[in-house]
Amino acid sequence: QVGKSVNIDSTILALSQSGETADTLAAVEYARNRAATILGLTNVVGSTLTRVSRAYIVQQAGPEIGVAATKTFTAQLSVLAQLALKLAEKRGKLSHVEMEHSKEKLKQIPEIAEKVIKTEESIVRAIAKKYRDRPYFIFLGRGISSAVAYEGRLKLMETNYLPSMADAAAEMDPGVINLMRPGSPVVFICPKDETRRNIMEDIKRAKGEGASIISIIEEGDEEIKALSDDYIQVVKDVPEFLCPIQFIIPLQLFAYYMAVERGLDPDKPRHLTKAVTVK
Repeated sequence: QVGKSVNIDSTILALSQSGETADTLAAVEYARNRAATILGLTNVVGSTLTRVSRAYIVQQAGPEIGVAATKTFTAQLSVLAQLALKLAEKRGKLSHVEMEHSKEKLKQIPEIAEKVIKTEESIVRAIAKKYRDRPYFIFLGRGISSAVAYEGRLKLMETNYLPSMADAAAEMDPGVINLMRPGSPVVFICPKDETRRNIMEDIKRAKGEGASIISIIEEGDEEIKALSDDYIQVVKDVPEFLCPIQFIIPLQLFAYYMAVERGLDPDKPRHLTKAVTVK
């Protein structure tokens, strides 16, 4: 149904770190055949995606040695945030004051990311050491944070080969709830946005099932701290559209240190390549 709605009036935003991802390029080719405009976002100049796009953005994150993308993922989030801001500005969706505040916060993202790494890395490593022998993990988030949960789950699976599930907590699957047995680790993404009250109820439900609660919270969120077995703090008062950039960093570190603690090489996961060139 989505494919049938693509036409000459459509603009397709295609993302591929390598610019060679087969299924992404197949979707782009389908859209081009229906006369859609292609906007590509990639990290590789001269890649196939740059050649088939009407316009493209090169995120300039530099080559990534690790196969499981981390810095290139956060760089793409940064570019998408800038693109969203520019569109909002062009369409008059934000006031001048709101736009200037958002731009200023965007400029602070490198310092915010550095602070999260410096203050929380040792905490993340200790949590990884504590949970390294658990057989599976569950990641939950609401709203925009559901995407963070899915990416955190992907990184853990890619580097540790551990069964993991992610779910949008607003639509919590009964099968996921059934996995919440005593001691099973459940990771919650908990920004202070409109989803916070609901995510607190989700945490209480998981606790009622006996799960071990690992929360990624904003600084000073005492209520969720009190509900958690372990917690990792990120910077408070970051605009919602920028929150995924800082919230994903602890989960990337968690996947890395879980692999280290389990004697695996997080830079070279088996059966994983930099560019998925097969369908």
